[in-house]
Amino acid sequence: MSIVVSKDGNFAYTSAGAGAIIKLNMPLASASTVIAGKGGDTPGAVATTPVVKAMGDEIAMWGDDNLFPQNVMKDVEGNEVLSDTLSWKAKAWYGSGVVYGHVQLDEKGNEIFIRKKDPEVEAFLKRSNINRYALEALTDISFFANAFPEFILSKNRKKIVMLTAQDAVFCRFSKPKTDGVINFCYINANWDNGANITDEYTTKVPVIDPYFDPVEALRANTKDFKFIYPINVPSPGKAEYQLASWNAVRRTGWLDVAKAIPEFKKQLFKNQLSVKYLIEVHHAYWTWKYGDWDSKKVDERQKIIAEELDTFNAVMTGTDGAGKSIIATTVRNPHTGEDIAAFKVTAIDDKLKDGIYIEDSQEAASYIYTAVGVAPTLRGVSPGKGMGAGSGSDARVAFNNFVSTSRFEQDLVLEPLNLIRDYNGWDPELQFRFQNPLIMTLDKGKQVQQETS
Repeated sequence: MSIVVSKDGNFAYTSAGAGAIIKLNMPLASASTVIAGKGGDTPGAVATTPVVKAMGDEIAMWGDDNLFPQNVMKDVEGNEVLSDTLSWKAKAWYGSGVVYGHVQLDEKGNEIFIRKKDPEVEAFLKRSNINRYALEALTDISFFANAFPEFILSKNRKKIVMLTAQDAVFCRFSKPKTDGVINFCYINANWDNGANITDEYTTKVPVIDPYFDPVEALRANTKDFKFIYPINVPSPGKAEYQLASWNAVRRTGWLDVAKAIPEFKKQLFKNQLSVKYLIEVHHAYWTWKYGDWDSKKVDERQKIIAEELDTFNAVMTGTDGAGKSIIATTVRNPHTGEDIAAFKVTAIDDKLKDGIYIEDSQEAASYIYTAVGVAPTLRGVSPGKGMGAGSGSDARVAFNNFVSTSRFEQDLVLEPLNLIRDYNGWDPELQFRFQNPLIMTLDKGKQVQQETS
C-alpha cells in the first residue's frame, strides 16, 4: 500500500485499500533541510497524530448488516426441504456436465450440436477442474442469484490459464463509482467475525465489467493477473447484488412456519404425558374387596391402589395382553340394591398418532417448492400426509419443462468460458453447453435420451 503526500506537506493519504487520511500537522522539510538540520533547530520528530484506519466504508454492503448471504445460509440450513431443493436445482442445471463443440443447422433450421476435441481446450478444462467450477457457480446462482467466477492469467499475460468459482458467501463488491462501475471484489471468509477490507485475510481482486468488451478491458490491464467476472440473475430494483426470487418465502413467513412445526412436535414428544387409559374406580369397590378399607392407613391404601394399577397394566398393555379375557366387576349399592360398575375405562386419544400439524407441514413445503421453482413431483415423497411422488408422466413432463426453462442460468455460468475462448484465441465458432438429459417416454425405445441444449 503506497502513501501519497500532498504538496504542502499537511496531509497524506493511502492510494489504495481503506483510503485513510493522515494529518501531518507540519509541512515537510526538504531533503536538504533535513540533512542540514542535524543538531540544529530542526524538530527531532513529528507531532503525534491519531491515524484513522478507514474513512468511510468502501464495501457495497450485502444486506443491512453486510451478512445477507450468511443469514440466508442459516435459514437454508434450518430447513431440509429448502436446502435439498436448492442443491437439487443446481445439480439439475448441471446435468451431465460441460461440453463444447460447433452448432450446425439442418434443412429445417434446427440446431445440431456437434462435439469437438481440442488439445488446448482440453488442457484448460482439466487444469480448471471445469466440472467443479460449473457446479459451484450453479450452486451460488441457485442459492443467491449471484456468482463470482475468477480467472487467472499466465505470467506473460497472453493466456487465461485457469477458471475457478469463489464462494459467494465470502465475496463483497467495492462501492461503485459515479459511473456505476464496480472496480474490485473483496474476498474474506470472516465477514461474520469482524472482517474488513484492510485485514490480512482480505484479498482484493479487480472486477471485469461483463457489459463493455471484457476481452479488450482485460488486455488493457497490464498489472493484475487475476480477475473476478461477476454473473447474476437480474432482479428488478437491485444494483450491486441481485436477489434470488425464492427469498420471498423467507419474508412471507412460510419458512418460519416450516421451521416451527418440527420444533413444536419435538417439544411435544419430549414433554407430553403419555397416558393411554383413564381408569375411574367406584369407591364402593374398595370397601367391597377390602372389608377393612375405611380403617386402613393412607399409605396402605396407596400401596393397594398401585398394585391394582399394575395388575391392570399387565392385562391391558403390551403384546402379551392380546387375546386375554377381562372380568368386569360390579358391586351392589347397599342403599338402592343397584349394581354399579366397579371400573370405568376411557381410552385417551393420541393426538400425535393422528399426525397433528401434518397438513400445515405439507402446505409450508408446497410454498417452498413453489418459491424455488421446482415441482414437488421431482423431489419424490415430500413431507406431509398425502403428498406422494406423483405419476411417472408428471415427473417426466415437470423435469423436461424445468430443463427447457433453465437455459439462461446455464449460459450465465458458461459466459466466462466465452471470454476465455476469445482472449486465448481459440476457435471463435466454439460453443460451450451443458449436456442435459431429457426424460423420454418408454415408447421411444429408451427411457433417457441425452440431449445437449
